[in-house]
Amino acid sequence: MLVRIYLEDFFIIKHQEVEFGEGLNVLTGESGAGKSLTVSSLLFLMGHQQEYPEGTAVEAEFLKDGEQILVRREIKKGKSRYYLNGVGSIQKVVKEIVSSMVLLQGQNDRMKILRRDFQRDLYDRFAGVLDLRREYEKLYARLEHLKEKLRDWNERQRERKIRLAVILEELRDIERVGLSHQEYEDIKEKLSTIEHMEKINALVGRALDHLDTHGGLIDRMLDLKRALSELCRYDKTVEPFVKGMENISDELKYLRQFLSSKLLDLDPEEINRLNEKVYQVQKLERRYGMKYKDILAYAGKLRSQIEAYQKEEDSKEELEEEILHLEKTLTSLADKLSDGRRSAKETFEERVMETLRDMGLERSSFKVNFSQEEGRYGRERVEFLFSSYGKDEKPLESVVSGGEISRIALSFFLLSPTSETYVLDEIDAGIGGETSLRLAKLLRRLSESMQVIVITHSPAIASAAHKHILVKKEFKDDSAFVKIEELSGEERLEEIARLMGVVSEKTIEGAKDLVKETSNV
Repeated sequence: MLVRIYLEDFFIIKHQEVEFGEGLNVLTGESGAGKSLTVSSLLFLMGHQQEYPEGTAVEAEFLKDGEQILVRREIKKGKSRYYLNGVGSIQKVVKEIVSSMVLLQGQNDRMKILRRDFQRDLYDRFAGVLDLRREYEKLYARLEHLKEKLRDWNERQRERKIRLAVILEELRDIERVGLSHQEYEDIKEKLSTIEHMEKINALVGRALDHLDTHGGLIDRMLDLKRALSELCRYDKTVEPFVKGMENISDELKYLRQFLSSKLLDLDPEEINRLNEKVYQVQKLERRYGMKYKDILAYAGKLRSQIEAYQKEEDSKEELEEEILHLEKTLTSLADKLSDGRRSAKETFEERVMETLRDMGLERSSFKVNFSQEEGRYGRERVEFLFSSYGKDEKPLESVVSGGEISRIALSFFLLSPTSETYVLDEIDAGIGGETSLRLAKLLRRLSESMQVIVITHSPAIASAAHKHILVKKEFKDDSAFVKIEELSGEERLEEIARLMGVVSEKTIEGAKDLVKETSNV
């Protein structure tokens, strides 16, 4: 239950406290006096964002299961500060507490009932399928995203095939050469050597002549070795030179073997083959405008692209599989959603009509219509139909009057999850006469099981109140401020009479009759 609200510098309300009681609490006053600031103050507590002046503060006291709960929000240095039972808190916590204790219906909320999204949400919440529908919406959005990806994949398939063919052709051209970078460098070096082959062979032959011909270095070294060996018999000091000559002889023999291997075979076919390889590489270098080493690196990138395309093929299959799985899941959810909606239809219609009959719309009819419309919200569109004379029901926005909107909005409001406190801002808009009296009695009955706070211009509703609060605007030194006070006795009767249009003995007597009539429910 909402016990009190304290408002400090809340627009034109400077320092005022409003105390509420059990049952039906009614706030009345002239238009523009600031009655709706009560609703605004609760929205402020829950974190509503607006330009609030420095020092603005609202404090509300609730009573739940015998325990006092005190919440507060204030504007200090341009920032919001929240408190719970005097201790610093956060907006989320305070909002959850207030919204769990109070159910609000402001003046602007009534027009929402004409919107299809509001009707759908209200009905699905009543039918107990709102969470199921939200899960459906989430999966449906995922399905649409995957289908878009698949469409995009298919649209790019032709371009992808062309690009893949080009990549494969480029890679075949590069791989056709069949050389690593090192093998290419070896061939170039070998061809450079072959270019000087005759000169090399002549020089090698000349060197071998010095070594091998009769009287050449090897023969002469053998003669020298034999002479020194013979000399060693007579002079042992020559012996080290004999051993040295053996080493020199071995070196000369190795040199002869090495030089013989350097003689080049002038095979024209081999030379042509090597030249062809070099030509193929040079042709690639001209085509791609880069060195062969970079071309080989580019070939590696081409292979990576081919792998990526192959993975895209795999991803297409994964996409199709996930789409199929989602479609099956959504079909199952849609079945449950449709069943839940249709099973609640009769109960929902009857609950709405109960309230409408209580407010003077006995001849009216209200229907929930389902039309085939498969999409993100299920298989059907939920639409509310109404008729003031019991047949030919049409969509709300095309048939309801201002007074009917107020009454239908209240009937919807009462279908909301039960709360300890209901706050209704000018629910009587467009309603008068006998209907207004019926509404007053309905609110009085509701207040027997919950706290109801109503902002009204209706004398009938004001007369039904357990607690009557007057909100009035006063002026001091050309400055306006709001004064809030509880009415009782003669003051209350005078205010009810004022709501009738004029304060007179007759209207005061009428006010007494109204109080008696609305109290007898």
